[in-house]
Amino acid sequence: MWANTNTDSRIRSHAAGKHAPGVAALRGGEPFGTLHARIAKPKVARMALTRLNASVLGPLERPALAWMAARMPPWILPDHLTAFGVFGALLAATGFILSNGSLHWLWLACLGLVMNWIGDSSDGTLARHRHIERPRYGFFVDSTSDLFSHSMILLSVGLSPCAHFTVACLGLIAFLIGFSYTLIGAHTRATMRITYCGFGPTEIRALLLVGNLLALAFGIIYLQPRIALLERFGPITTYDIGISILALVAVALIPALAIREGRTLSVEDPRPPQARVRTRAPK
Repeated sequence: MWANTNTDSRIRSHAAGKHAPGVAALRGGEPFGTLHARIAKPKVARMALTRLNASVLGPLERPALAWMAARMPPWILPDHLTAFGVFGALLAATGFILSNGSLHWLWLACLGLVMNWIGDSSDGTLARHRHIERPRYGFFVDSTSDLFSHSMILLSVGLSPCAHFTVACLGLIAFLIGFSYTLIGAHTRATMRITYCGFGPTEIRALLLVGNLLALAFGIIYLQPRIALLERFGPITTYDIGISILALVAVALIPALAIREGRTLSVEDPRPPQARVRTRAPK
């Protein structure tokens, strides 16, 4: 009953063909297509992370990765290498679990560890070599695959005759603490710390590989603990000793690094001055 004459006239003009077909006119006199084109899609900032990798095996690993990246077939992409690394972790976990029946399955675990190293370490190297980096996507895929791969490997060691499950869980807890602290540093400092005191995923895989080769050559070495607290676990293996030492060092080191970093950030990012609040005196 109270019709809007402006809207009615625009509807009639559109029906008469005064506007391009399929473009509805708005009340302000601007076609919808023009208004929609003006709405710019939000731009997402690209991540620029500085990698900190002081690996003990770095002098050997970096030339090997560069050599492989330069000779990689063109059809192989970083995503293929990431999937290859996850498949290697699955093979390693399968080998560790099946070693309960025969230690010869540790050969499969060794193959999986090598495949996991190639895939996990080469995907980023290949992307940088070909200048096809995808910082946000690569960070997400690489971090997620590392989380699942290393968790599978550590848990499978605990399900094998090589180590007690409790010790393997201690190693997994230490890994998750370091992994979480690395992600916190990526947010606060824009730095991706790969190693701590020279140790990182490459060194852990190398130690497991050496342990597997020793177990295949001499069998699993069991030691009888002399400490009363550890006697209830029964004989412990060389895997148990190595994982426990690394885990305890990590659990002690990372909180110390966090405290130091918190003090530094407190100076760099000081507390803002508090605003004075005026209160009325009671009448």
